Amino acid sequence: MPALKTDHATRNTPLELWPADIHVIGKDILKFHAVYWPIMLKAMGLPLPKQILVHGWWQKDGQKMSKSTGNIVDPVAVINEWGLDAFRFYVLRELDIGPDGNWTDAGFRSRYQAELANGLGNLVNRSLSMLKRYRNGIVPAKSNELSADAAKAADETRALLKQNQLQAALQSIWGLVNRANKYVDETAPFKLAKDPAQAQRLDEVLYNLAKACRILAVLLNPFLPGTSAKIYAQLGLAESPENFSESTWGKLNPGHQTGEPAPLFPRKDV
Repeated sequence: MPALKTDHATRNTPLELWPADIHVIGKDILKFHAVYWPIMLKAMGLPLPKQILVHGWWQKDGQKMSKSTGNIVDPVAVINEWGLDAFRFYVLRELDIGPDGNWTDAGFRSRYQAELANGLGNLVNRSLSMLKRYRNGIVPAKSNELSADAAKAADETRALLKQNQLQAALQSIWGLVNRANKYVDETAPFKLAKDPAQAQRLDEVLYNLAKACRILAVLLNPFLPGTSAKIYAQLGLAESPENFSESTWGKLNPGHQTGEPAPLFPRKDV
């Protein structure tokens, strides 16, 4: 903890980084930061943090992590093998704010395959690959079939993030991932492409999928920034996906040229 001077000049100097909007601490030091630290701040004439957010501990295979017993997770090794965003995803997906989280290697591999490779990665890759194959990567005419689902995911994500419910927000985003993948199965664009009479219907489907991918990139940016940027690049969008206001249904106009699709999370033998 940085030392705080209490002389008169310091007290009258505007603070740039305090009070904290959210004071994030581990549960083992709750007493100090919820009782003693506020008393010290009051004594120095300094404002209290606006909110204290307490997180739990990580366990490994249901037991406390310990270097002495070897019950640890090496994040560098995991990132080198699976990628930084895969590591980010598992930590945020498994650890809710408050209770303890439990890391298992089998759980990590399972979520990687099911939710990243087969879920998000498969959706983006097949959506943009079909757009490339059937329409030369050109965004077709507008359609709004998935707009309500996208708006629901965006509204829920914004509300949950404001409540510091990161795990629930990620689950809400994956609701849109699952809905878009189901939409592919329902509409079967690969079958529509074989029938010239279904050209307009194919345009509608491809547009909805491209838009869903763009909105997912924006919603995922706080969680998986590297993946979010890759999706935008594959969509041929030069700007950054970091502005949450871009999570609306517009912003991808007909005639826009998308980039080259590429796997986001390559499948691995597990």
